Formats: sequence, C-alpha cells, structure tokens
Amino acid sequence: MTIKDVANLAGVSRATVSRVLNGTAGVSPDKAAAVRSAVESTGFLVSKSARQLATGRTDSLAVILTEPIDELLIDPTYATVLKGIMDGLADTPLTPSLYMMATDQEREKSLRLFRRGAVDAIVHLSPYTHDSLLDDLAEIGIPTVLCGQAGSRDDRPSAFSRVYSDDVEGARRAARHLAGRGANRVCALMGPADNPATADRLTGLRDVLGTRLRERPGFGNWEEESGFRMADDLVRSGLSFDALACGNDRIAVGAIRRLQVGGLRVPDDVLIIGFDDHPIAAAAKPSITSVHQPFHLQGRRSVEIAEAMLAGEPPVVEVLGTEVVARESTGDAVLRTPGDPGPGIR
Repeated sequence: MTIKDVANLAGVSRATVSRVLNGTAGVSPDKAAAVRSAVESTGFLVSKSARQLATGRTDSLAVILTEPIDELLIDPTYATVLKGIMDGLADTPLTPSLYMMATDQEREKSLRLFRRGAVDAIVHLSPYTHDSLLDDLAEIGIPTVLCGQAGSRDDRPSAFSRVYSDDVEGARRAARHLAGRGANRVCALMGPADNPATADRLTGLRDVLGTRLRERPGFGNWEEESGFRMADDLVRSGLSFDALACGNDRIAVGAIRRLQVGGLRVPDDVLIIGFDDHPIAAAAKPSITSVHQPFHLQGRRSVEIAEAMLAGEPPVVEVLGTEVVARESTGDAVLRTPGDPGPGIR
C-alpha cells in the first residue's frame, strides 16, 4: 500500500495526502477527512524516514546526562525526573533517547549526531557540568531545556529554557523550620562546593539564620558516606552544634548514622533536616524532615516546554516551588493514615 493508493481512494492528490499526514496547513476539512478515512481503511503506515524528509522532524527527544552512569543508578533524583519526562511524553509523538555524555568521547559522539539532526529537542539533566557542552549546544541550536541551573557561566539567557526548583527559598524554609524549633548553632553539611545547588542552599540558610549558622560548612558529595564523613569531622572538631542542615537526604542519613554511633540522639540532642524529600527520608530511623522538590513535575514541564519551543515559542525560565515536609528528625509528629504503619505520610 502506497501513498498513491491512499490518494486515489480519497480522490485527492498525493501532495494533499502528504500535507494531511504531516499536519501542515492548506487542506480543507472535507479533504482532510477523506484522507484520514482512506488511511484507516487501507491500513497505510507512514514511513518515519519519509516523514522526516518531508518535515525535518525525527520525533526524537534527547535526554542527556553528563554525570557518570553510577549517579543515574544511585541518585533517586534522576529516576524521578525521568519518570516525569516519560509521563510528559506519553501523549506526544516524541520518543526519548538517553545520551550519556560524561566523557569527552561520549560528548563528541553525541554532538556529532545532534549536528546531523538526529533529535528534535534536548532535555539536559545535569547542566551544571561542562560549560563547553552548553556552548556546543547553543551553537547547534536545537531547542534545549535545562533541568536545573547551569554552572559557573550561566550567561546564556536566550539560548535555553530552564526548569528548576528554588533552592534559595527551599533553604530559607529549612532554616525557618530549624529556628522555629529552637536551633541556635546550625552546621551545614553540603554537596560539592562548586555545584550551583550547594551555593543557593547556603545562601538561603544564611539569609535566615545569620550568625546562628556556623562558619566553614562541610563540603563533600551527595552520597550517604559523605554525610557520615562530614559529620565525623564535625564531631571530632569539638565544635558545638544543635542542628545539621544537610544538602540532601542521603547526606542526612549518613550524618544520623555517625551521630548515633557517638551516642547522640536525633532529635533530642541534634535536629536534622535534609533536602529533596526522596523516599529514603520517610524510611529512615528516625524519619527525616526534608525540603520537598517537585522533580516529577520538573521532568513533565521540561517536555511541555520543549514541545512549545518546537512550535516556535521562545525559551522560558520556570522556577518551581518547594515545601518542608516535617518528620521525626526535627521533633515533629509523623502523620499516619489509619492502618498504615509506615512513617512520613503527608
């Protein structure tokens, strides 16, 4: 079955059939209905390669990650954002492809494909790494959405759309929560010092706590063992503290483990708050108060914005809100629904 057969059955030209199949303008409603009826009755399948030649579209969305693949498997943030992306794509013609770009070789191979027009749009999950990659993406000109803020050179206001949570305000909320529970000597245990999220969260903590936030925050990575090591360094330093503001929930879990080894009780001796509100926070013992970030919404909105850019809309910046989910680590009661034994139910 060919496009000519569809055209003959519908009583129109092959050009008219192509315009209907490609969604371009200039076809009357009755002719469009005739073409669709002919397509349905003949079972005609549109060749993807032919459609690409006609429209310049591949119906492919690139999802790129510049962190090592271990982070994709370990960090629940990526899984939640990816779920949002998949849900956002469900009712679109776009198909996702994951591009791992942690190494120079991986980046060059992917960029070669992008320059050849292999994808229609890009969602970048880790834009705070590799400024040179952002330069390359800006030069290629494919509609691109950054999930999160860029790194040291976030000076491309017109090149990309951006969707991210307000880390500064989230940290302010965390600080107000700790201050409201009497914390006066707060230490910060953060992720990498050069990560934009780390800088923003420290800014938010300082805005509210002022001198109640101890100097010299701990910097590490986002893993549980890093939280353990930073808490261990803090305990060994002899510095007094009554609360820990942690850069994410995994750091908070590691910190709690180190405090418990030393006989300190959470929240009786030390209040702890995390960030991200991943399932690990609700499952921890004690359950961890955390700043909730809408990662699923971030993924979904990145797809919607990418579609809008493909339709000709200009790049946008969308900042998502945050909220504190109170649990046992700051002395809050944990709400439970009737018959549900698990902690951390909101």
